[in-house]
Amino acid sequence: MKSQNVRSSFLNYFHKKGLPIIESSPLIPHGDPTLLFTSAGMVQFKPNFLGLKKDLKNATTSQKCLRTTDIDNVGFTKRHLTFFEMLGNFSFGDYFKKEAITWAWDYLTNELKIDKNRLYVSIYKGGIAPRDEEAYEAWSKIIDKSRISEFDEADNFWTMGPTGPCGPCSEIYYDFGEDKGCPDCAKNGIACNCGRFVEIWNLVFTQFNRLEDGTLEKLPQKNIDTGMGLERLCMVMQNVDNPFDTDLFTPIIDYAKKILAIKGETSAEVSALRIIADHIRASSFLLSEGILPSNEGRGYILRRLIRRAARYGKLHGRTQPFMHLLVPSVLSIYKDIYPQLITSSTHIISALKAEETSFFKTLNDGEQRLQEIIKNNPGQLSGDEAFNLYETYGFPLELTKEILAEKHIKLDEEGFFAAQKKAKESSRADIDEFEKEKVLVMQQLESKLPATVFTGYDVLNQKAEILALLTKDYQTTDTLDKEGYIVTDKTSFYAQSGGQVGDIGSIEVDGEAVAKISDTQKPLEKIYLHKVNIIKGSLHKGQTIMLAVDPVARFKAAANHSAVHVLNASLRTILGDEVHQAGSFVSPEKLRFDYTISTPPTPDQLLAVWGVANNIIEQNLKVETQVRPLKDAKELGATVLLGETYADPARFVLISKDGFKDPKNRASLELCGGTHVKSTGEIMNIRILRESAVSAGVRRIEAVAGLSAVEYLKHGSNAAILASKILNTTVDDLAKKAQQLLETEQTLKKEIAELKRKLLSGADNSAQCEVTFSDGVCAVVFNAENSEIKELRTLADNMADKNKGKVVIITTEREGKKSFVVKSCKDGADANKIAKAVAGAINGRGGGKAEFAQGGGECCPWEEFLKKIKDL
Repeated sequence: MKSQNVRSSFLNYFHKKGLPIIESSPLIPHGDPTLLFTSAGMVQFKPNFLGLKKDLKNATTSQKCLRTTDIDNVGFTKRHLTFFEMLGNFSFGDYFKKEAITWAWDYLTNELKIDKNRLYVSIYKGGIAPRDEEAYEAWSKIIDKSRISEFDEADNFWTMGPTGPCGPCSEIYYDFGEDKGCPDCAKNGIACNCGRFVEIWNLVFTQFNRLEDGTLEKLPQKNIDTGMGLERLCMVMQNVDNPFDTDLFTPIIDYAKKILAIKGETSAEVSALRIIADHIRASSFLLSEGILPSNEGRGYILRRLIRRAARYGKLHGRTQPFMHLLVPSVLSIYKDIYPQLITSSTHIISALKAEETSFFKTLNDGEQRLQEIIKNNPGQLSGDEAFNLYETYGFPLELTKEILAEKHIKLDEEGFFAAQKKAKESSRADIDEFEKEKVLVMQQLESKLPATVFTGYDVLNQKAEILALLTKDYQTTDTLDKEGYIVTDKTSFYAQSGGQVGDIGSIEVDGEAVAKISDTQKPLEKIYLHKVNIIKGSLHKGQTIMLAVDPVARFKAAANHSAVHVLNASLRTILGDEVHQAGSFVSPEKLRFDYTISTPPTPDQLLAVWGVANNIIEQNLKVETQVRPLKDAKELGATVLLGETYADPARFVLISKDGFKDPKNRASLELCGGTHVKSTGEIMNIRILRESAVSAGVRRIEAVAGLSAVEYLKHGSNAAILASKILNTTVDDLAKKAQQLLETEQTLKKEIAELKRKLLSGADNSAQCEVTFSDGVCAVVFNAENSEIKELRTLADNMADKNKGKVVIITTEREGKKSFVVKSCKDGADANKIAKAVAGAINGRGGGKAEFAQGGGECCPWEEFLKKIKDL
């Protein structure tokens, strides 16, 4: 039975039982910052399980999932995967154990015709909760009692966390046969881990609430959460003992064999093929949802998957990017189930190729550097060295671990994470305001309050009633007289989404401003959260207020947002459909637009892009919006953001001459919920501040438009006038004058450098000293006080000419750091070893080659530095 038929048979079976088929949610959990990825079928139903949403009483799904905890095991076991699909049926206070157990057995044995003699089950034997008598009773009517095993909390009791909803589980196991087992199977039964017995379905009965003291109370709403891995079920239906031999993997593995020119007969080849097949599936889905390789969060997981697969390809002789060649194999498996893979295939291929190309460039350098380190430090790799490989060469910690494991060398992982933490302290990203402890508060508010009605497309001032108030610590209150948040029944304030920041403005009562609104957010789905600062009196629950959006800030943000659409359309016009939006940021002050492209645009191409964009502005085309069925997006060819989930019906934003009378004749058509100008003439001008690379295959445009562009031009004009006065020239001749001054400066710098070299070469004895190391090597140590770090090498070369057969060490202090270089002019004197020793003496780092090395560390007086070297 093919995987496609297995998936549809499951969904159809439960649909016939009255359960609605709910589409798989994205791999990026919506409205739940506590999760990196969707890891189970129940994730999208969390509010339903908690009783916060009442829109469903039951459901069935085939959910895309990604789990990252077992990445290192993938390829070396028969069970571990990163990406998989979880088949599930759910009840939110509707049916319970009897139906869940009966239906599961009926589906497996009657619908799929699985041999009953190969099935075993387990129940909860009791411990922190009573034995699950209800499940045992239900199973004993279906299956012989000898096939029912009883396990404790570790295997058969599910919890959401230390506190909260929990309950017993019942698991269904499949017996792959005695020939797949081991001698211990007879004694251990389904608890044996040899691979003969595989759990294929887990039925979770959520019936308790665990309190902080550990006691359990019965839930008023009992729930069912079942999960069955599609890949595992396909193993059963296709009579194979591992998922990699099912039709969910074989097309990928077969083509990977051809690309790598291997047969997959040795254990090393089998592992490599499994790693590549698993990781290309996961990477393709992540890329289709708009995630791009990076060094943080979800992007880091994606980068780790691509690079791990690339390295295993390299181990089998592949020296060029190959992952992108496997994408058609992935599409052949999922094209009818997940059409977004087809629509984003060009982007997937280009992003994979770009990331793999970048990795191959750094991999050789990184591996070479790692081999040097291992040679000099054969026992253990320090955390600092591992982190330096990661920072300098983009060399993932996981690859370092795998290479070291092959050579039986230990790694100081704690030291790595300590170095990583220290490096991040100075550049930490802003922490999401809605962290774990706030999520439940938001969900509870959404369950109690009606959805906020947004009127801001039509009006800027909106009369509204305060439905809830929160302190700045997200505690609910009836009165607010300081900083905090308010929720209203209606609002004209746009909440941050789609890359556009939230509106700012004020709250008025009886025509008088009583509070400032500094931000507007929509943390989950329904309610708008206004961040307020009371300037007079207080606000009260139930109070009627006037919400007033700052009109200038809104207009400036709208112009910048419409400019993003114009830029997107212009890029696609000149560079082609391989351009996809990879992210954006829109505020009243500026805009940022990230886009994917396999090769950087040329200056002429960028010039053409600006030409198309400004032509759209000069035509003063209409900017119109219309709410239409989502299916129209495909028919009209509207531009959509990769991985974005759109409402149905959706809001279409059209830039054209004739508007929606002829939507196919347009400059731009996108699905977008942001605010926009009424015509492109209001954009006035787009001024590009910067165009640069963000990462492999992703570039960024930073610009200003509308009033922000006018302000930018005004500021530039004023600066040019002031500069021309200072330099005693005209604005027209300012560039010429600046060039002349630059050339004069460069000439003077050369003269100063030459004078300094001559001066330092004849320096007094107090700045220079000779020391002799224990092995007889003589070193000349020189204090190049106040010299630039980049000048040290030149000085070392000059001094080496006068000190043949010696080692030259030159030091300087700049910006609170002691820096030095070591040049060896004597055979057998290793500058690299000396640099490391000197750096160690000043609590720093150093290294290089035998002829020349450098390093740095903590500042210390010249005399003290000299003493440390003498002590060496």
